[in-house]
Amino acid sequence: MKSKSWNGGAGLAGALAVLSLAGCGGGSDAPKPSATPKPVGAIYQPGDVSFGVLAPTTGEHEQRGRDLVDGAKAAIAEINIRGGVNGHKAALVTYDDGCDAKTARERALALKASEVAGALGGICAGAAGAAARTLGDDLPFLVTSANAPSIVSARRTPTAFLTNGTPYQSALATSHWLVYQRAQKLAVVTEDDRASKFLGRQVVKLASPVPKPLSEQAVPAGTTDWSRYAKRAMTGDPDIVYWAGSAAGGGALVAALRDAGYDGKFVATAESESPEFLSAAGDAADGAYVIAPASPQYLPDASEWAKRFEAQYKHAPGFDALQAYEGVRALAQAVTQTGKVDRTSNSRELAILDGSYKTLLGDEGLAFSPDHTIKYDNNIALKVEDCRFVVDNTLRSGAG
Repeated sequence: MKSKSWNGGAGLAGALAVLSLAGCGGGSDAPKPSATPKPVGAIYQPGDVSFGVLAPTTGEHEQRGRDLVDGAKAAIAEINIRGGVNGHKAALVTYDDGCDAKTARERALALKASEVAGALGGICAGAAGAAARTLGDDLPFLVTSANAPSIVSARRTPTAFLTNGTPYQSALATSHWLVYQRAQKLAVVTEDDRASKFLGRQVVKLASPVPKPLSEQAVPAGTTDWSRYAKRAMTGDPDIVYWAGSAAGGGALVAALRDAGYDGKFVATAESESPEFLSAAGDAADGAYVIAPASPQYLPDASEWAKRFEAQYKHAPGFDALQAYEGVRALAQAVTQTGKVDRTSNSRELAILDGSYKTLLGDEGLAFSPDHTIKYDNNIALKVEDCRFVVDNTLRSGAG
């Protein structure tokens, strides 16, 4: 889920997915006008079916915002090549939310007053929550990156949904991975912050009774001597050590464990899908595992799409691009299943997309839990081999 603050399902890796990995040792501020119905080419019926995007296209999170917008554009282009939405040309309306709650609310109101059929976006939890509360009683809205479960609810935001796995689902995915590994004894180490400790507690709870938890530790911020934490984690001879926290902390811990003679498995949360982890761990990084939301570079079914994307937008697609691409396609599929643009009906169909909607992760259809979080999350297991991350297990039915 990537991020201790729960701002984005990709956390550090969401921002870094568009960057090349290091070795182990080493728009405008003003809203754009909404699309206006107009006659288009002969193959289309008059009038566009437009979709809105809320993303930070300026400021600190600009790179991720641009990645998200480009993912949405890629979906629109693909939809139009295939004949549009119910014979109408698809169009995109982009607003800069600045990762700011007040700005997001203002831009969401503009979208709500426009003729868009649905909207998506939300990289930062505060901005995503403000947008969901503004849009989520009328306009279908998919929160594609931020993953705090409090952003949506069936009561407060009946037409808003999360499409990125929640922190709880990260812990659940880890527990599934532990089953695949046939783990018997587990040591848990987290950073001393609320989000990391939540993940550690959930993994222990979900994994019970096997693997048996041998120890739980919380490491204070600024720790430089990791040997004492490694020594305690090794008490009882665990076959797996789980880390929840920063990439640098994860790298330092696995290095200390290997220095102390630990030869079992090490698994970390999504923040460690990062060059910082590889650098901090050094040679100890090889063989480490990370549970993280899927990014395009790890999905065989996304390889051709990623090549086309990079050729068009001059950068490799990251996590946010993939989420936005799937989100636009889901919104378009909801309109297709309804047969027209009708926000109430489109929202209802959005929650029950049929098997003709298939993601690049291989999932068919789309379903949400009663609390409006995604029912089947997007986490996969990665492994470090030769100083780079590769897919170890997609954590899907039939995977092993």
